[in-house]
Amino acid sequence: MTMFLEEGLFWRGPVVWWNPVDGARHAFSPEAKPKPEQERVTLCGQAVVLIDPSELDWLMPTCDTCMDRAKQWSQQRQDSIEERRRDQRRRQGWF
Repeated sequence: MTMFLEEGLFWRGPVVWWNPVDGARHAFSPEAKPKPEQERVTLCGQAVVLIDPSELDWLMPTCDTCMDRAKQWSQQRQDSIEERRRDQRRRQGWF
């Protein structure tokens, strides 16, 4: 899922999906958007059945473990993007 935004910038989809379930907002891998009644595994390792969250459900606290892992995934993605940019600059002889 890559969408062109402007010259040189691309949106590669979400780093993770968030969904409130079992008393907290949990993160899920980005391959598939969370949908009610799906069975999924959170980034913290819990197997859950997703709900159709209400506005109030979104006020649940965020799972600390999911947040830490989401930050790690985000940093890994950013590092990968930076490495590709460095490789591209090398190939083009920019340094």
